[in-house]
Amino acid sequence: MKPELKQLLDSIASQSDLASSSTDEMMSRAFSLTTSDEDRREAGIYLATAIGKRKRPEVDVKGMLGDMGDAINLSYIAKRYFNKDRTWLYQRINHTAVNGKPAAFTQAELQRLSDSLAELSNKLNQISVQLTH
Repeated sequence: MKPELKQLLDSIASQSDLASSSTDEMMSRAFSLTTSDEDRREAGIYLATAIGKRKRPEVDVKGMLGDMGDAINLSYIAKRYFNKDRTWLYQRINHTAVNGKPAAFTQAELQRLSDSLAELSNKLNQISVQLTH
């Protein structure tokens, strides 16, 4: 595989939003560098493998949430912070098999979940302070 193609595919795999127009442009540019069906197939397999490596199945979000999972509205978090439905979030939290593989968060999704929990924590803390003053 050409080094330029490999570098472009690695860059695509590291994108946090694979559905963006900039990612589409990068995909078009990458596959324009292929010269045969075999090159395209090899590039596709390489990209799928690289994207698969981004998942973090070893992170036990459910265990970390513990009882707090019952106290917070995960449906709200899924919609507000991920623009997804609750099923999407629950699949990742519970490592539910999707297309034969356990669903997992990407590193970027874990960061977004962490940020969302921190934001909610700050808002609740502000309300708590207001209640006593």
